[in-house]
Amino acid sequence: MTPLQTLKALVELQKIDRKIFDLEKDREQVPKRLTEINELLAGKKAELSVDLNQLAEAEMGRRLAESDLKAEKEKIKKWESRLNDIRSNRDYQALSREVEGARKANLGIEDEILRKMQEIEELKASSGLKKEDYDQHEAELSSERNELEQKLATMNASIDAEGAGREQAMQKVDPRWYQQYQAVRKRRMGIAVIPVLDEHCQGCHMGIPPQLYNIVLRGEGIEICPHCSRIVYFEQALADVSLEPEGTAP
Repeated sequence: MTPLQTLKALVELQKIDRKIFDLEKDREQVPKRLTEINELLAGKKAELSVDLNQLAEAEMGRRLAESDLKAEKEKIKKWESRLNDIRSNRDYQALSREVEGARKANLGIEDEILRKMQEIEELKASSGLKKEDYDQHEAELSSERNELEQKLATMNASIDAEGAGREQAMQKVDPRWYQQYQAVRKRRMGIAVIPVLDEHCQGCHMGIPPQLYNIVLRGEGIEICPHCSRIVYFEQALADVSLEPEGTAP
């Protein structure tokens, strides 16, 4: 290969590598957003679950209190029926005190039932609002999540396709210059091949010695910027360069 063909092959390879770099950079944001969506929905669901658990406990507490009240009322009813059969004044007074104490206790149970009923109403209202909020977020974010998953699949397919193209482009580069390209690319944020213009490297924007600049303009060799070590080329010199073997139809 001529120096210009090697430079052309390196430029084409770098274009593919930049596409892959940009795709991979965009792809990194997708899992991050998917995690944010899942965490947000999990948080909303956890808030709803707290209210629902408290509601279930309050309803159970109310049922237990109602059951206790029913049992106490039945007990008082039995005691009251026994009062008519008691002949001893002392026994009568003792049982009367038991009945009165049970009635006062029942007032406390009734108050507890009322508190539970109020708590239940408040929790129903709160959980209802949180359920609406969760359903709304789930509908919106599930749609976004589906779009992101489709986008991720498309990106993966594009990266795979570019990777296959890279393999072909790499085959057209001399192994020695490919190693040089890879080494510089790692040090220079993915840009290893850069054009020159007006005696300046467009990578580091430093001036290039006139003799070196003239060699690059004429495409007589493959040169390195003395300041940033990037491989430099002149765009117009590559305009008509073909990487196809001689005699191959375009």
